[in-house]
Amino acid sequence: MWKTLNSKKIFEHSRLTLIEDDIQLPNGTKSKYLLFEDKGDCVTIICRNEEGKINLQKEFSYPIRKSLYQFPGGFVPCGENIEDGANRELMEELGYKSNKLTQIGKYLMNNRRSKSFMYVFLAEDLEVADLKGNRDATEEDLLNHWVQENIIDKKIKSGEIIHVHVLASWGFYKNLKIEY
Repeated sequence: MWKTLNSKKIFEHSRLTLIEDDIQLPNGTKSKYLLFEDKGDCVTIICRNEEGKINLQKEFSYPIRKSLYQFPGGFVPCGENIEDGANRELMEELGYKSNKLTQIGKYLMNNRRSKSFMYVFLAEDLEVADLKGNRDATEEDLLNHWVQENIIDKKIKSGEIIHVHVLASWGFYKNLKIEY
C-alpha cells in the first residue's frame, strides 16, 4: 500500500491547486507525487428534446485555439448535489432545465492526478429556465445546435468530434437500452 508521508500545496489558482505529496511505495522507496486538490466533480449532459434531437455545442478551446464540439456541462463543487449541479450547468449553458435527468454513467477524469469523476446525464422533459444572468463570461461564444443522432455519429467517424468527454459520454448513451 502506498503511504503519504507529507503533503503541501505548491501552486494555487482559482481553477487549479497543485499538491505535492511525499510518498512511500510498498517496497519502501520514497518518492514525490503531484496531484490536483479535490474541489469537486464534473458533469456532461446529453440533452434530448421532444423531437429526439440532441444538443451539440461548439465552443472555442483556448489551449488548442479552435472551436470544439461538446455537450453542455461543467464543474460541480464539493457540497453541491451532482444532479443539481447538472441542471445548473444545463441552465447556464443552454437555458433549459430538465425535469427528467438520468445518470447514464461516470468515469475518472484523470486518475493519475485526481480523484474527480465525470458524471454523464441524459436530460429530457426540458423546460425554459430563467438564467438570472448566471452565464460564465468565458462561455460567450457558445453555439448550440439541435441535431439528429446520426449527425453526431458522422462527426465522430469523420474526426470532427475529438473532445474526450463527448466521445466517452456518447459511448454511454449509445449503449442505453431505452424503451419508448
